Amino acid sequence: MTQFKDLGLPAPLLQAVEGLGFREPMPIQAAAIPVLMAETPPDCVALAATGTGKTCAYGLPLLAKVDAAVAAVQGVVLAPTRELCLQIGEELARFARHLPDVHVAACYGGAPIVQQIRRLERGAQAVVATPGRLCDLIRREAIRLDGVRVCVLDEADEMLDLGFREELDFILGQVSGTSAKWLFSATMPEQVASLVKTYTHEPTEITVGQRNVAQANIAHHAYSVSEKNRYGALRRVIDFVPEMYGLVFCRTRADTQRLSEALMHDGVYAEALHGDLSQAQRDSVMRKFREKAVRILVATDVAARGLDVDDVTHVIHYNLPDDPAVYTHRSGRTARAGKSGSSIALVTPRERQRLRLIERICGMRFEQRTIPTADDIRQRQVFWMAEQVREVHGVDPAIEALLPAIAPMVAGLAPEQVLARILQIRLASLMEAYREAKDINLPLPEEVREEKRRRDEAFGEKRRVMLRVGRLDHLREGAVVRIVCERAGVTASDIGAIAIKREFSFFDVREAVAEQVLVALAGADFDGKPLEPRFVDAEEPARRGDRPHRKGPFREKRGGDRTPFRRGRKEGRGGRA
Repeated sequence: MTQFKDLGLPAPLLQAVEGLGFREPMPIQAAAIPVLMAETPPDCVALAATGTGKTCAYGLPLLAKVDAAVAAVQGVVLAPTRELCLQIGEELARFARHLPDVHVAACYGGAPIVQQIRRLERGAQAVVATPGRLCDLIRREAIRLDGVRVCVLDEADEMLDLGFREELDFILGQVSGTSAKWLFSATMPEQVASLVKTYTHEPTEITVGQRNVAQANIAHHAYSVSEKNRYGALRRVIDFVPEMYGLVFCRTRADTQRLSEALMHDGVYAEALHGDLSQAQRDSVMRKFREKAVRILVATDVAARGLDVDDVTHVIHYNLPDDPAVYTHRSGRTARAGKSGSSIALVTPRERQRLRLIERICGMRFEQRTIPTADDIRQRQVFWMAEQVREVHGVDPAIEALLPAIAPMVAGLAPEQVLARILQIRLASLMEAYREAKDINLPLPEEVREEKRRRDEAFGEKRRVMLRVGRLDHLREGAVVRIVCERAGVTASDIGAIAIKREFSFFDVREAVAEQVLVALAGADFDGKPLEPRFVDAEEPARRGDRPHRKGPFREKRGGDRTPFRRGRKEGRGGRA
């Protein structure tokens, strides 16, 4: 297994990497670093999905090429957004912590340019900048690029999508012709190919995975909804996953704002991120989301460009994008740094053709799922609350001191009754919201059923595998795909339906590779817990604790799924939408 110490990095950079807890490089890092560490680094085009460690892949070689004795700018990194610019700057500063004479500066719009000019005057060998702000600094003669040895374009496709072609032409025209140009991108549209042809010479191409495809460790799910129940379906999907920490994508700024307000009204901690926010408002929203004070961030595509937040578990496409490449960027906001995640699409019958286009171009397929019922949501919420209680280790002394006074108040109640009443109090608003809710699933159209039949036939004979890990272990579908593919050397197309239960999981695998998968997983674990794989019958039922209770004592409140986007006098205070 390749390690960072095998990549030819200088001792100070290796010390910084190991201090950050990195041992084994990710695929893009293992492929790119040796190439970029060459004595005369080549021009390079690296294609890898978002969240796969590209900053480290180019950041370490860039810092290795810096001469600490020279105070001039020697390395430039261009990023599409202020947030990504700040993140890259902080990352490079951490890598350079054992290089005391190497300084990193971040320059971006929305902040006083005078302060950034003063920072450059104090000396910085590596500069991370947004294209617009760097052009301003060049025109003010606050920075010179003729001494740049390495120029990196991070998320080159996004910068071009945002309309920065003129700025990039201007900046690259200022950079010495002998400097190395490294373009890192998730996709390779025609605009990026044109940029490569114009400004690079015989570039080395590094591709991790296939071009323009979604990551393998992301599970892709589709829910069929009617337009009037789109918001109701979103609310149910969010409520069905209490631990969700996610992004919801909308088409317009207005829909983003209204959707976040509707979620907040329904008790979901949500905020909107769109172009009408001031920089201070945007910073506030992002700070709350990173600190997890906000559970759901509702954003437009433009506002979320370059967004890099760890541990995002779900990306929900409230509206499907027109461009399949945008779907790749959106879904790549989850499953960062080798983790797993889920990408969920809410699809109306009119959008089904667009769903097929995304599948074909992105080289993946959506698993069709049914919208959770009220009973499903209640059961999941109760089990989740019980799991939270189970995971508490140690009671706060202040609470423990009050127990003698509380005990007489609940005397005569069995422990199960105490727990039931606490759960009812905690989940009262959710129980009321779903008291009279109806099933809002659409019947699958004939073409969908036919397509499912064709896929099942193409998949062929299959075996079902059971794993001794489940929701309690924070296992997700994407993690199952990643583990099976990496351990057994199979592809995602060899894996069929996946079902994650509380304490165990099932997945179908193609008969031809079933024994190979079982042997490969025999000694594997998930976060330290053995998988203990075994074959089971395809129709083997779940254990009792995982069966849905279809006759629960609660029913959902009528109108709990009403859309906040309905036009007319019922919205807001009687005004029109």
